[in-house]
Amino acid sequence: MKQGKTWKLLYLAIILMVGGSLLASWVNSGLGKVRVDEVSIWQEPGFSVSAYVYTPKNVAEKMPAILAIHGLNNQKNHMANTALEFARRGYVVLSMDMSGHGRTTGKNLDHGAGGPAGLAYLKSLPNVDTDNIGIVGMSQGGFAGAMGAILSDPEGYSSVFFMESEVSSPGSMDLSAAKYVKNAAFNIGTVTELGVMIFVGKGSEAPVSPVLQPLFATDAPIEAGKIYGSIEDGTARILYQPWEDHAGATDSIPAIANALEWMHLTLTGGNTLSPRNQIWPIKLIGTTLALLGAMLFLFPMGSLLLNTNYFGELKEKLPEYRGYEGKSWWVSALITTALGPLLYLFVWNNMFFVPWINPNRLWPQNFTNVYMVWSVLVGAIAIVLMIAGHYTTLKGKGARLEHYGLTDASGTCNWVRIFKSGILAICTLLPVYLILVFIDSVWKVDFRVWVVTLLPFTGRRFLAFLGYLVPFALYFIPQGIILSGFQRPKKGNLSLGKEMLINSIVMTLGAVIWLLILYIPILAGGSIIFGSNPLVQTAAGMGGIYYLPLLVLWPLVACLYTYFFRKTGRVYVGISMTTLFIVWYLTAAGVFAVAL
Repeated sequence: MKQGKTWKLLYLAIILMVGGSLLASWVNSGLGKVRVDEVSIWQEPGFSVSAYVYTPKNVAEKMPAILAIHGLNNQKNHMANTALEFARRGYVVLSMDMSGHGRTTGKNLDHGAGGPAGLAYLKSLPNVDTDNIGIVGMSQGGFAGAMGAILSDPEGYSSVFFMESEVSSPGSMDLSAAKYVKNAAFNIGTVTELGVMIFVGKGSEAPVSPVLQPLFATDAPIEAGKIYGSIEDGTARILYQPWEDHAGATDSIPAIANALEWMHLTLTGGNTLSPRNQIWPIKLIGTTLALLGAMLFLFPMGSLLLNTNYFGELKEKLPEYRGYEGKSWWVSALITTALGPLLYLFVWNNMFFVPWINPNRLWPQNFTNVYMVWSVLVGAIAIVLMIAGHYTTLKGKGARLEHYGLTDASGTCNWVRIFKSGILAICTLLPVYLILVFIDSVWKVDFRVWVVTLLPFTGRRFLAFLGYLVPFALYFIPQGIILSGFQRPKKGNLSLGKEMLINSIVMTLGAVIWLLILYIPILAGGSIIFGSNPLVQTAAGMGGIYYLPLLVLWPLVACLYTYFFRKTGRVYVGISMTTLFIVWYLTAAGVFAVAL
């Protein structure tokens, strides 16, 4: 890439990050009609809840209010679309991080998941009509966060909307707390991955859920869209059944419209703006452009640093290719794309319910631990296969460590250059991080598309980041060596763009197939096909949700490996950058199962 084009690409990436975030921030402020403030709520010494407060401007009288609570392993940013749309309709909205999530301290489910603190703070605001407070809880934000708030102050709210959620914890038939639930709506997508949460095989069977029917005081199938009970008496119930999955509910026009409609029916105040009049998709375009810019930035920034005096020595001639060819290449590529998916559900089944590694102070995030164990297992097998392939096939072709991008021609491993490779990766990522910190703190938006969210660290999240680096490196090191030294397509004679594309397909195709096997039956109106055991179905559903980000992340990883191997003739810059980026992505967003 010529120097002039490199600078232009860098400027484009910065424009995407800043311009996309500026657009997202403007939309998130209701096109300038809503003020968004970040607050810290201290419930007791050592425990604080982080939240965004959305306040409509130019409204003198007291307003109805909404407590918005996100789902498991999400953050308050995930409820921003819902919060924005309520604020546009004249509601004060408190969108909070649950305990152990985002910037809220403690561990998951501590202190009623933070719900009691959120509700108490919302009631204390002078511009809130305390007789008209609603709660919107998504997934765990419903059965834990919303219920925690409700049980702490049964008279402190008037209505609740369970978005892909329920009154009792998943797997529990205990409905003893239902007597405190007033005017409740349940939004269950017909193609949800987690119908098992309400004891049904698929979302479309929600009308016969054994944990929903008692709440509606009926033995007959619940009629979707029909109000049961009385709003005036606080006994009203309604079931909404939009066509949507679990993870997509917070980015769903029907789900948000249903929440707006329910609160309009059960609370007093606000304006009459149509529930379908929603502008948050424009905000999502902005955050998507910002995330795209962040990913794009890594390539020109790293390239420009390689042209400096300090990092220039990292640019070396590409080693001669001595890896797999012909049928052997296809076999290696097939193993690369299939190994992770074949082990994925096995790891989820074992880690999610009976963890091989319990969360601890070094590795405190349970979902990150699932990824970690999976990565180490796949990485260990990849190392064994690399060694076997070298000694049984490639060594006979004259392959040595230099041909895998590990050493120079004399077989010497230059540790200074390896160190510099890590420093270059840090220097490449750091500007992205600093831009994100500014945007997060000033404009109150993140870099996000779909289920992929890039966030800045808190202090304890940075400590977790450091703890996870080495285990995840055990995956990214062999993966980088395989793509760069063992299975370069067409012996490395393709253009950079074509090689990046092929490597992206090799890394991602297995995940695509795994997800298609999971989701095609669900989207067609069926059930999860990975067995009938509820625990396996839960693991498969949750696993599917947490596999989706790899459709975005794996192509980036493949392109980073390929680009910087072509630039340096070594694997170390690509390995360093991918490890740092992915561990940053996971730990900045993951839920803490252990309080640090």
